[in-house]
Amino acid sequence: MLLATAAASAAESPTWNLRPISGGDGEFLTEALLGREVRSARPRASGKFASYQYYQLPDDAPRQTGVAIIEVSFVDTGRGTINLQYNSAGVPAFVPYREAEERRSTGFSNRGGFKTAVFRLARPDFCRAQNQNADLRLTFSDPQTQVRIASVVLSWGPTPLSERLFARPWLEPWTGPTRQDVDATTLHHKVLCGYQGWFRCPGDPEDRGWVHWSRDSQSLDARTVTVDLWPDLSEFGDDETYPTPGFTIDNNRPARLFSSVDPRTIDRHFDWMQTYGLDGVFVQRFVVETGGPDSVRVLGYSRRAANRTGRVFAVEYDLSGTPKEQLFDRVTADWKWLIDNLQITSDPRYLHHAGLPVLGLWGFYPDRFDGATAHRLIDFFQSPGPYQARLVGGCDHRWRTLGDADWARAFRRLDVISPWNVGNTRKTAAGTLANTRSWSDDLAEARRHNRGFMPVIYPGFSWDHLQRQPAGTTQIDRLGGEFFWRQFQDAAQLEVEFVKIAMFDEVDEGTAIFKVTNQPPRETHFVTFPGQPSDWYLRLAAEGTRLIRLERANVPFRELPR
Repeated sequence: MLLATAAASAAESPTWNLRPISGGDGEFLTEALLGREVRSARPRASGKFASYQYYQLPDDAPRQTGVAIIEVSFVDTGRGTINLQYNSAGVPAFVPYREAEERRSTGFSNRGGFKTAVFRLARPDFCRAQNQNADLRLTFSDPQTQVRIASVVLSWGPTPLSERLFARPWLEPWTGPTRQDVDATTLHHKVLCGYQGWFRCPGDPEDRGWVHWSRDSQSLDARTVTVDLWPDLSEFGDDETYPTPGFTIDNNRPARLFSSVDPRTIDRHFDWMQTYGLDGVFVQRFVVETGGPDSVRVLGYSRRAANRTGRVFAVEYDLSGTPKEQLFDRVTADWKWLIDNLQITSDPRYLHHAGLPVLGLWGFYPDRFDGATAHRLIDFFQSPGPYQARLVGGCDHRWRTLGDADWARAFRRLDVISPWNVGNTRKTAAGTLANTRSWSDDLAEARRHNRGFMPVIYPGFSWDHLQRQPAGTTQIDRLGGEFFWRQFQDAAQLEVEFVKIAMFDEVDEGTAIFKVTNQPPRETHFVTFPGQPSDWYLRLAAEGTRLIRLERANVPFRELPR
């Protein structure tokens, strides 16, 4: 049935309701729910539900060529995602089950009410070639969820919702006011936090499920959770967070979590950096996930937030998990794309040092790739031209004595050497502390080769859930903050001029310094900091930043302001 009216504006495209077909592996029940008629997947003898629903274009709908938009309204109760497969104009013949090329808002977020998923079909050939003479089918990823569909609507042109959801504002430079609070021309006297930005939730703009909250993207409970700290979300609105199916707080209300692809969440994190006087971040860019405009969402939103708050930012590639034969090509191609297409290093808040943009490369470990590849990467980024950068190399804390001659040379060619010290500890009378004894020799060796030295400071550690270990097994105690502060003291005593904090938001390994709650869900154990406010480690990071900037005295932990 044609839904558009003659009064519709020229900017709107006509739309058609698609005809549902019940039968076979796509049986459904028709029922009334929330004031609308819905088609509910039929339960099977196994207790699971039908995984498909089939649809036909009505007879009066044109079967033209070009891009089609399909909008699917469904009840947002359950888990998993809804996807779409359609008749495609293939070569040499149609392909009956081609996946939709782009999709948005397809995941269940358990908010209740109705939600609309949007699909873009690049090569439709609606010729009723699917089961039961259908033109397309909806597929449901979780057989335990009874999916309820209210409508499936076709448009042969963009709709207001599709234009909004398929827009990519993170690719655009910030056009609002730009603050200059932190000097973006130098690394000197900077404390930069690593910013993972890798947390996802079902129903967020990427619809990838519980990524980095759980080992099962479709399930989050005491068996699957992979984080040891629970973020403090008291400042977040419910429309910015996602209810968890397996955790409760406060009189059995569902606990909630944030998604790193919500620009409001990134804005909030940068607001905290501004409030506590932190300089900015290395935005982590995972090489195995690069490719395409959607992969740059967190970086793009971080750029906008840095401009708005006057912080600085720089890219840091994490080389972990990338096949060594692909490493050079993937890193360099992505860096070229960021510069040529996003003009990322031309941004006024992108951090520079000695006249060149700063770039972090984390993962210089001899057991991951060979020295020749390390030199090839360094050669590329140190060659004069539009892609040249000041390299901050994240490497093994044993770098001075590790590897063959090729690797020994490679470490000493990095513009700034940044040994990864997380987990490196020593026993003292005061308790277990970070092992900083190598820093003096590291600094001397870096200076001998005219290189910078950026130590990594971390507040503590815990990855019990990630490693499936009993409570407390993997924990490096924060000692109320003294563990963290002593590293700042040691760096300041050596007159180190720049420092990296691991990490701003890393709750998987228990190194986060952002706001963490002392009242997490009760269904399993989480690390808490009794007697300390949720922002305690932001306060300590602020004092540490002032110490590295030479704006405060190097005092014992007990003399810090409470």
